[in-house]
Amino acid sequence: MFAELLVLGGAEEIGANCTYLGFDRTGILIDAGLHPKDRSAGAFPDIDALGQRQADALIITHAHNDHIGGLPYVMRRMPHVRAIMTHATRDLSHVMLHNTAKLLKTDIRDHLPKESLEFYKKDTIELLRHAFEAFPYEEPFDISGYSGGDTVRTSFHWSGHILGSASVLMDWKGLRVLHTGDVQFDNQSIVQKARTPRSHVDVLIMESTNGATERMNDVPHESKRLASFINTVTTANGSVLIPTFALGKTQEVLRVLWGLMQRGSIPHLPVYTAGMGLKINKIYDQYCYTEPMRQPGFEVSDIPQQRIIFDELYTGPYFKHPSIVLVSSGMMNRGTLSHALALQWMQKANFGIAFIGYQDPDAPGYALLNSQPGVPFEFGQRTVRRHCHIERLRFSAHASLDGLLGFVMDVRPGTAVLMHGSVEACDHLALCIKERLPETRVLIPRRGVPYRLSKAGSGIPFVALADDHD
Repeated sequence: MFAELLVLGGAEEIGANCTYLGFDRTGILIDAGLHPKDRSAGAFPDIDALGQRQADALIITHAHNDHIGGLPYVMRRMPHVRAIMTHATRDLSHVMLHNTAKLLKTDIRDHLPKESLEFYKKDTIELLRHAFEAFPYEEPFDISGYSGGDTVRTSFHWSGHILGSASVLMDWKGLRVLHTGDVQFDNQSIVQKARTPRSHVDVLIMESTNGATERMNDVPHESKRLASFINTVTTANGSVLIPTFALGKTQEVLRVLWGLMQRGSIPHLPVYTAGMGLKINKIYDQYCYTEPMRQPGFEVSDIPQQRIIFDELYTGPYFKHPSIVLVSSGMMNRGTLSHALALQWMQKANFGIAFIGYQDPDAPGYALLNSQPGVPFEFGQRTVRRHCHIERLRFSAHASLDGLLGFVMDVRPGTAVLMHGSVEACDHLALCIKERLPETRVLIPRRGVPYRLSKAGSGIPFVALADDHD
């Protein structure tokens, strides 16, 4: 009898996040993401790496695509598995999964059998939602193996990342395992900081997104910088484009903008939005009293917003009067509103684009962010020049390096497993943990390699199982 960990996606990258935890004859998958870039078979978690291992439950920590986008694929492969999440994540899931289905209309179909994508049909996604189980925060529920495996006592804990996000605490025969999911230990503009348990655990599985970033999260400071940029651009009779992610970031930035207007830091400008961000706003509003919100009862939909008319995308009023346009995608991927509008925006010297989040080096947004005025560069397979103003800001929904280290110091795990971060981020965070807690074993797992889990102080080595990999 033993417990093991096997990473099926998200090892040393922010990819198709998926972790398998085997507790003797009870198997639990945590997350089933879609890779942000890969459109080969590697877009999904590596379910084949499980071999003959049993999976009884699939827990989704939150509704971002890199954590939930592969759920229909996994459930098609494992139709018996219990899909478990928070209530808000279940409500967000149908919006996000319909968007995922659109993203998969690419050459990914050339790499996978047609039947493996059957659960991405519109009607099937609607039916799947009825099979999802939802549990409230901090109320334990049990997961047991179909073949008579032991019970794993499990509970969700608010992780402060986005609406519905959760850390997952599991207890099996006294072995305590905590998976943080995506976590934020600082308040954002709408949601409160994490309420993840800070008591000792034997194994801590933790995200490492900002593991190499020394900068602290500072919403008030970044809000002032955003206000200064908006005032500079709009005073010159220009408009500001803010590329953003529809879930989480859109709602947080809308709240920041509204606060700036209410305080008189920026003028009461028209704010234009579109797409599924509007649907997500309404779901945020449904939970404005029940989730840990900064201002209980505040509804995002009450912020004055103008809807973008698609037939007037290139002639809209934001080209005639100073305005703020908030649209996805956050990285300006081809085929999105932010990409289309950026091509118009960058031609106007008095306009401005404010980047508020991470830009992948391969994304069009990264190229634009790092461009020089008037110098040709490649933007989504087109050679262009930009003349508009650019500002880089940071409104991160992930914990800072100091926040991660502070949490580890409180929890003092026997073993810390670092995932969901670049190689650099994982390595730097691992070094920082070892400097502060030399007795803690730190693992940066490899995809598809199983590792034995043990209780702190048991003397059982935490090593890869040699008979399962080369």
